[in-house]
Amino acid sequence: MMTGTGYAKSQRGEEEEKEEGKVTQEEAVPAPKRPEKKEEKKKVPPKLQAKRVKLYSGARKTARATASIYPGTGKVRVNGRILELWEPEVARLHMLGPALVSGELRERFDIDVKVAGGGFMGQADAAAMAIARAYVDQSRGNEARERMNAYNKYLLSGDPRQAEPKKFGGPGARRKRQKSYR
Repeated sequence: MMTGTGYAKSQRGEEEEKEEGKVTQEEAVPAPKRPEKKEEKKKVPPKLQAKRVKLYSGARKTARATASIYPGTGKVRVNGRILELWEPEVARLHMLGPALVSGELRERFDIDVKVAGGGFMGQADAAAMAIARAYVDQSRGNEARERMNAYNKYLLSGDPRQAEPKKFGGPGARRKRQKSYR
């Protein structure tokens, strides 16, 4: 009487059977061969095949942006929206800066930017930094880097300033309750 799955057969028992020269029923009958299925490679459309995507990051305060650049016609999209239609206008102009400074480089590449966190100006700064880093990396030589630094030195290096956390004894990070001594 057999119980269980048969998996628990000890290795020692198998070794003893081999030593005695006994051929088990499992070894005597070869396993039937399964016909091998030929895997066909999925054909990738030529438009997607030519895309070489590189990722660049940018950050400001708590906003984080990731820009992906690939060959194209000069479209810049931020969170799926064309940059020229972005609101508010102050943020749009801030994000357009690197694209305008890059000059002829803009017509050769498309950029998609995903940005999250922070406020609208923090997001604009983070997106502008990611766009600037993408354009500078795609250019040859230091000319584009020098133009970006001349336009705004924080576009490539970042701005390390952060909001300071609130402390006890007052309403903010530094301000304390007023004492009267009376």
